[in-house]
Amino acid sequence: MLDNAAHATEQNGHEEPSQTRILIDRLATNWSRRAQVKKTELEPLFVPGREDFLESLLPFREMPQFQSCSPELRSRVLSCGWLMYNAKTTQIENEIVNPICLDIMSGQLPGLNDEGSQLAVGETMVDEVYHIHLVERSSRLTRRRRGLEGLAIPEFNLVSHMRRRQAEFSEPWQKRMVQFATAAVSEIFISDYLHLLSEAEEIQPFNRMTVAAHRHDEMVHGPLFRSLTELFTRELSPAEVALFAELLPEPVTWFADRELDVWLALLEQIEFPHAEEMIREVRGAGAVDLNALDHSGVVSMARELGLMETDAAREAFHRRGLVGV
Repeated sequence: MLDNAAHATEQNGHEEPSQTRILIDRLATNWSRRAQVKKTELEPLFVPGREDFLESLLPFREMPQFQSCSPELRSRVLSCGWLMYNAKTTQIENEIVNPICLDIMSGQLPGLNDEGSQLAVGETMVDEVYHIHLVERSSRLTRRRRGLEGLAIPEFNLVSHMRRRQAEFSEPWQKRMVQFATAAVSEIFISDYLHLLSEAEEIQPFNRMTVAAHRHDEMVHGPLFRSLTELFTRELSPAEVALFAELLPEPVTWFADRELDVWLALLEQIEFPHAEEMIREVRGAGAVDLNALDHSGVVSMARELGLMETDAAREAFHRRGLVGV
């Protein structure tokens, strides 16, 4: 099983390194040149008249309740969107990515015990902690500027979905597999998720620069986690591969969740009129928006790694709406 120490990969000093291991080694050794934590600290810059977030990213942007609200309330909603985005980033790093990095570094996942993987994962953890520092600093500035110091942000569905799935399993290795699948999908998606904000000249410059710094590192983390997934799956038994292939599409839909419960909680705190009615109408169109994300990278990875060779895996991807029949 995955938590059996004898299951871990033994490194053969005479074995030629694979292209995947060469890629991981290159990512690890380039860290000192590309990591944003090595750069000069970002300086906050506030520009009067610019909003904190993009209206195009609001799930209720076309609803009449939002369209008819005052400019002041609209601006307050956009500030909530920015704080919500930052809180989700922090939860992804704290609850999903960093815990699986710790598991990798403690030798809990097979195939990832080589020096290059360990070094790259350790550097990734440093990146992630810096990202948390950036978004927390940005959130504090926004809360002070916008008078939102007391705004409470609940746990996101992405995290709660993962925890509920883990609770369905009794073995630690199965729970780690759910966590690894969720982390891999999150790291593959996050760069696209950051793209719009990092290039949005119309939002606050410090907000945009914060996202751009985060995206710079995440563009490396995506290929890294794809490579780690390849090394990991090589060491699995056929039954373990089948389980991982069945789990992998699930975080795609979790990540595409529109987090309407969180939005309702925030809108009610700022006393947005008819918030419950608006969110209920939006919910009628579905809690998940797969069209908002390009999930082709996860599907192509599953195919390239041979994860789609079983009927169970193909059915799992089809059931989640990621592939056709």
